[in-house]
Amino acid sequence: MKPAFSTVACPEWTLEDVAEFAGGAGYQGVELRTFGHGSTDLACDPCKTGPAKIRDLFEDAGVTPLCLASSIRYDKPVWPPIIGHAIADTERPVRETKALVEVAAQCEVGAVRVFAFELPPGEKREKGIKRVLERLQLALTTCKNTGVKLILENAGSFPLAEDIGEIIERANSPLLYAAYNPAVAQSHGEDPVQGARTLGARLWSVKLADYRDATPVTLGEGDLDAEQLVSELARSRFPGWLVYEWPRLWLRELGDPTDQLTDACEKIYRWIGDATPSPAAVAR
Repeated sequence: MKPAFSTVACPEWTLEDVAEFAGGAGYQGVELRTFGHGSTDLACDPCKTGPAKIRDLFEDAGVTPLCLASSIRYDKPVWPPIIGHAIADTERPVRETKALVEVAAQCEVGAVRVFAFELPPGEKREKGIKRVLERLQLALTTCKNTGVKLILENAGSFPLAEDIGEIIERANSPLLYAAYNPAVAQSHGEDPVQGARTLGARLWSVKLADYRDATPVTLGEGDLDAEQLVSELARSRFPGWLVYEWPRLWLRELGDPTDQLTDACEKIYRWIGDATPSPAAVAR
């Protein structure tokens, strides 16, 4: 497993700040939050910086920029129901995906994070899933021959592992994997350990964000049993990313993220180490 953090923790930091901190703190990767070209919300939005500079910054720091984490979603209903197919811009999320996949490929970032997201009240679930799948499958064609994959995160009308697992299975693409947010799943009654098992080989990253009564708290001190989850993932030899998220982008009152990020990295390594048998134990 490889510890990383999301840049939602540090919206005022430059990419230079992000890479330098990640390398010094011991993180192996960084998930780069992006709002696409023209963004003004993040000083470290990768779409504001040239690809060569991004590659050099993270290579010099010994850190992997693992993902461009977007807000792209494939759920918008077609309206009006019939003529909307002719006049509505139903392929906008496909174009947005293509644009970010191109950025990711230029920066040598391996993935773009996307969402299925929210179905309208009263809509039959199968109809909504079909609409999401049609757009998602078009979006996946933009990844071909780029070295970039899409990772689908659970949220909205698809909060559980089985929800995104169904979409991934039906999309039937080797370029689609799961980004699992256990805090979201747990808030809908799912056991995060079981959720990770449900996704199996399609699990690409696990987001570690801890809350108590919907308020962000230090990792390991909230409702998510983060230690147990990390330990179980370590025992199962999960090869993917553990991405710590401190949501300061949305809650600026949380203050400087340095201590939270440092503490989380130390805990993740300790939990992984505690759950991994020593070479001597394996030999016995």
